[in-house]
Amino acid sequence: MTKRKEHKTEPQALSRATAVIGGRAFVTVLLTSVVAIAVNARQPKLVVGIMVDGLKQEYIDLLRTQFVKGGFNRFLTEGVVLENVDYGTNLDPAAATAVVMTGASPAVNGIPGAMRYDPLAKRLYSTVHDPAAVGNYTDETYSPRGLRVSTLSDESRIAGAGVTYVYSIAPGPEQAVIMGGHSGNGVAWLNTRTGNWATSTFYHDFPQVLNQRNRTTPLSTRIQTMEWTPSLVGAGAEFLPEHLTHYPFRYTFAAGDMERFAAFRSSPLVNTEITQIATELINTLKLGTHDGADMLNIAYTLQPYPFSKSAENRYELVDSYIKLDNDLAGLLNTINTRVGADNAIIYLAATPPSARRRRDDSKWNIPVGEFSTRKAASLLNLYLIALHGNGEWVKAVSDNQFYLNPDAAKAHNVDMPDLRREVANYLRRMSGVNHALSIDDIMTGHSGTDNAEALRRNTVADYAGDVTIDLLPGWELVDDYMSRGKVKNSGTVFVNTLTTAPAYILAPGVKPEIIRSVVDARILAPTIAGRMHIRSPNGAALPPLRLKDKE
Repeated sequence: MTKRKEHKTEPQALSRATAVIGGRAFVTVLLTSVVAIAVNARQPKLVVGIMVDGLKQEYIDLLRTQFVKGGFNRFLTEGVVLENVDYGTNLDPAAATAVVMTGASPAVNGIPGAMRYDPLAKRLYSTVHDPAAVGNYTDETYSPRGLRVSTLSDESRIAGAGVTYVYSIAPGPEQAVIMGGHSGNGVAWLNTRTGNWATSTFYHDFPQVLNQRNRTTPLSTRIQTMEWTPSLVGAGAEFLPEHLTHYPFRYTFAAGDMERFAAFRSSPLVNTEITQIATELINTLKLGTHDGADMLNIAYTLQPYPFSKSAENRYELVDSYIKLDNDLAGLLNTINTRVGADNAIIYLAATPPSARRRRDDSKWNIPVGEFSTRKAASLLNLYLIALHGNGEWVKAVSDNQFYLNPDAAKAHNVDMPDLRREVANYLRRMSGVNHALSIDDIMTGHSGTDNAEALRRNTVADYAGDVTIDLLPGWELVDDYMSRGKVKNSGTVFVNTLTTAPAYILAPGVKPEIIRSVVDARILAPTIAGRMHIRSPNGAALPPLRLKDKE
């Protein structure tokens, strides 16, 4: 008996099947195709966007056998895996989040990082600082007015004509506000002074879930009983060096410790707290049941714990992944139960690894150096005095940004572009400096670096200094320009690191696949918008990624 061959779905194969089998089979195949298209085109009821600071694909691969079925492994087996999403340069979590949410680079979306420096006031401000806004459960004043373009959250609200909801939760205010966008219903972050979940009155809704948590079970009354200990001990941590597992870590948050809330916010325990809140929001607000697509944005952290007792913190980092995996499994299970996998889009995007890490113990003799911004500014000012005449040539220095004084340049008839070029050439010769680039060279794409175009896209000229420096690996930047006394060193040194990070997409009708080629991070927003059947954010210029549909 001859075995019947399966019919292909290509147009020619379909024509052949029609000719042999007849019109009835053609109608059946055609209807099946229409149904498949309808399923793939279904508008989601809930979109959950997840940002994870510092997540690395190498740790995901290493720990995959330790993960539960419904957490990271679900993204790996059922979703689209983008192993190399490129941000162009090493953006911090706030700037990277803005790129994902807007589909635009910092030069367009206006967010260069978590902080920006005002050389006139000579102080740092949050990139979402807004004195016109009022804080709720905080004296902080934040709003998205510094965000120059629309976001996925904004476009989701516009498409829903005000019927759908958008909420965002993050450890810190910058990510919470950026994810909430201009039109979100509500955002929340953890205030490190009081331990309360806080928001801005720019947003009109502060869910009862958060009000109740602050009033009846505030973190301030729970934190002293909480502790962070490893989930894996003994045989369960065989992939770690043996000497690390002999001394399991233990971190507590004592009531008398002024930094206890900041420490908590940097630990994996904050991820669990955020997951609990997200779950309560889905359940109490019935997200995913409205006439349109609701959106819930969440930020987690997997950054190395800054309050670690040792520079060797792999045990803590591995445990953070294990704990977050369990949190994700619980969240995804809630989404499946309340909304259904066929009605939800869930995407998870990591931010690039930090360019700074803890300095190794001196006993290992790893070369290190310190670059003092105060000493550098003093030497630079003396050099410019000798070159052009007396004056206060250096207006301010913050982190790796040098701000020059245009009044001094005008008084001595020195063109600012020429002055910036002279300063860059001088700073480049200082010990520990890898690159010194004028804002002119950066913005024209003539910086002479391998990533000149990416550097131009990721620089916001309004906030950038006249000259920017990069330090060599192993050097610590001592930001002591404004200090008259001794400054406590950060204990972190610069390292060369990747500008890429992984991302994962779970969407109805999308075929699982692994994409190992480099993908521009700006493509995520239009890709998610396309699956939501809404407009892309107005700053997004790249076409969406063409995902494969399930057959």
